[in-house]
Amino acid sequence: MLNTRKKLKILSSMNMVLPLITLCAATACTERSGSDKSTINTTVHKEDTLQLTKSAEQHTPLLDIKDIKQAYANTNKELIDDQLDSTTFKYSCKDEKNGTVSYFTKNGKLKLIVHRYNEYDHFSAVDRYFVKDSTLFFTYHTNVTWSFENGPEGSTKDNIKENRTYLIAEKPIKCLEKKFTIHSKASSNPDPESIPNRDVNCQSAEIVLKPYHILTKYRFKPTADCLE
Repeated sequence: MLNTRKKLKILSSMNMVLPLITLCAATACTERSGSDKSTINTTVHKEDTLQLTKSAEQHTPLLDIKDIKQAYANTNKELIDDQLDSTTFKYSCKDEKNGTVSYFTKNGKLKLIVHRYNEYDHFSAVDRYFVKDSTLFFTYHTNVTWSFENGPEGSTKDNIKENRTYLIAEKPIKCLEKKFTIHSKASSNPDPESIPNRDVNCQSAEIVLKPYHILTKYRFKPTADCLE
């Protein structure tokens, strides 16, 4: 599993271009629930890169995909420039699900929530929620399911899925998905940057909003138990 984590980190590093980040793909082991601001600050995808032309302080409504990308870029730049404050708590749910929730704010206003968690050893995920003027406008979810496979001793594979959701007035207007597999003992693996996102049908807004609202509930009242 250590080899798997190293490969994923190397692949993420190959994708780095500033100023945008879409944050690293989660690794495959159970120790992936910790909050790591430096990791969040240093992983990007070319497809999300956008010139930062507007002030992050503008309180203008988001009307289309371009506006959403710009707001996303502004938040990531603030994160990179260390302009955001953060608080974090960890929880454990019946030893079945463990996670870390981090809240990033500016002048007391919520800008980003990062939820890292793992379940039953073979699954881990990172969910990111981008917020402007108290309204969720973009989510980016990465999950990894790993398993052993035939091959040299200790061979494993990580099935990785990324989902992006663009929202206006907290209603999904565009949804993207990307899937790829990393083999721990392979001589080469696919470059995630070269794998295109594909448009998928957006699910009900509630699918996105329910976990987001659960996380916001614990912003000022963190818990060590299950998130409900």
